[in-house]
Amino acid sequence: MSPESTDDQLVIALPQDPAGLERLRGIAQHTRIVLLEPGALTVPAELAGTVTGFCGDSVPSNLSELPRLRWIQLASAGFRQAIGAGVADTVAVTNASGVNDIPIAEWCAMMMLALRRDLPGTFADQQAHRWDRSPVHQAELRGLRVGILGFGNIGQQVARTVRALGLEVWVASRSAPGFRPDRYDPLDRGPEEVPIPDRSFGLDRLPDFLSGLDFLVITVPATPTTDGLINDAAFRALPPTAYLLNPARASVVDERALRSALAEGRLAGAALDVHYRSPMAADDPTWELPRVIITSHVSGSSDSTFFLPRLWDLLARNTERLLAGRPLLNRIAPADLAG
Repeated sequence: MSPESTDDQLVIALPQDPAGLERLRGIAQHTRIVLLEPGALTVPAELAGTVTGFCGDSVPSNLSELPRLRWIQLASAGFRQAIGAGVADTVAVTNASGVNDIPIAEWCAMMMLALRRDLPGTFADQQAHRWDRSPVHQAELRGLRVGILGFGNIGQQVARTVRALGLEVWVASRSAPGFRPDRYDPLDRGPEEVPIPDRSFGLDRLPDFLSGLDFLVITVPATPTTDGLINDAAFRALPPTAYLLNPARASVVDERALRSALAEGRLAGAALDVHYRSPMAADDPTWELPRVIITSHVSGSSDSTFFLPRLWDLLARNTERLLAGRPLLNRIAPADLAG
């Protein structure tokens, strides 16, 4: 898109946020903004020759027919739908990392408290009209250790949130923790506000990382390199008193290994917001897993309180950056998009 061109088209296939749309039109005054039905993935033929930007759930289905396309803004933090889709290196692909960090971190804190104090057991006591003051219902989180697998926007927000509850934070990631000015943050926090882990590990030291944890929180995206990362060997490295929380993607955790760890008592419990079959059918065996809290992919979604305002804020910021020739927020490296 050009600051002065009137031929450019920005095609948006998202639910509308009126304030965000008005702001975007003020930023891109010389760009025609075209609104499609939310979820649409095909750019209309009459726009194909002039569309320079697309925002939607995935890569346009008629990508090869869009010669002027320069930018794709995904509406999700995950980008598996763009891997191997044939996006040229000249087309910037950005994700929505940062939009749902806060609700996902809040879900993690809620699940840690629920697992640690056996909230499901409390509900069962209530249903049975049973008075139970067992120590398990009075256990504290303070002083325990949480390990965060992946330390992008979500991982950092989880660290901030659990630190307030007095937990020690370990991190395992493929890159060193630190401030990333090219990441979207709705609160515009600076480098001094990036949480510093108590210990950091590379992914090559995963067993050392896992062996010292009370909670393992998955925050890495689903990619070919993260599929099955938490496998049987990983569960055997975890202490049997540890809990697993997965608000990221089910494929990161090997399903058979998870079932075995729970059945054999090698995992204290789990909270799962992402699932191997979604939506889960009533007869899905996951419902019957012991010591597991299941939520229906609600830790952070398009229905989260501030999802739309933040997504349109990100869209506006990246449009402004593109027009000014500045690096885009949340750009995915071309190498990570290769099939």
